[in-house]
Amino acid sequence: MLYQDFRRANALLNQHISQITADEVSFRIHYWGFMPSHYNNSLHRHSFFEICYVLEGNGEYSDNGVDYPLQEGTLFCSRPGIWHQIRSEQGLTLFFVAFEIDESRTSETYSRNFRSLIHRGKILAEPKDASISAQIWQTIFSMAESKHSVSKDMLQHLVLSLFLSFLHGLSSIPDLSVDSLDEDTEEHRLLKRAKLYIKDNLSSSLSIEHVSQELGISSRHLSRLFHSQFGQTFVHYVQERRVQKAKKWLLNSEIAIKDIAKRTGFDSVHYFTRVFTKKLGVAPAKFRKSQFADGRQDRKET
Repeated sequence: MLYQDFRRANALLNQHISQITADEVSFRIHYWGFMPSHYNNSLHRHSFFEICYVLEGNGEYSDNGVDYPLQEGTLFCSRPGIWHQIRSEQGLTLFFVAFEIDESRTSETYSRNFRSLIHRGKILAEPKDASISAQIWQTIFSMAESKHSVSKDMLQHLVLSLFLSFLHGLSSIPDLSVDSLDEDTEEHRLLKRAKLYIKDNLSSSLSIEHVSQELGISSRHLSRLFHSQFGQTFVHYVQERRVQKAKKWLLNSEIAIKDIAKRTGFDSVHYFTRVFTKKLGVAPAKFRKSQFADGRQDRKET
């Protein structure tokens, strides 16, 4: 690989990929790095995540005073607030990205999973656990260093996949989202049906007894499934879906807030405001007309 290829990759991603937003998750990206020869840096810390992939070379990574060996194919995570340092005598070829979760646009499930990396995640993922991230990293680099024009939409989807792959490689506990379940299990089929029913009936009164009856199982069984696979209660899951739906209407329509509350199944606009504010830290009216107003434009472009 040529030095100018790394420069082009750095310039392209730092100029054009600074925010990634999907239906349930959003990331603010502080910087990208494609470095052909990285040796030693000083002991330092960040207020955000910095995740690195070793394309070539060997060295050491120090995290909170503990040293970890670096080799080709290793993925490692600099956690927010932790003192860390990279050392290498021969030099490392590194890909890295610094980011934080935009929790105002991210579901509680994704926020919780990324927060778990801070206290319970792996510092270092061996090549076999980092293989998915590695393939996506190298695809992104290949696109960025290409002499042909790059599709921004394609690049953004790859970047989103890269960030979600970090959970796969660095999490020390199973992913709690339904998408991580084996598609052939009874649990997956039941939860898929439950999710679809909840999605299609958000404007109605949704009780766990009613949904479990639709599925032909006991409410106790359904409650256990939500706890074991989502790490939350049925009620909290439904509230999250309602808040996410309300967010879209607040950003992309002129529907009155009281009507949005009704359409998303809340008993009153006061209860809707209380739940929405608790989940996102901002009231619906302020969400619509303050700094989040630019979300309308963002939604139209994606």
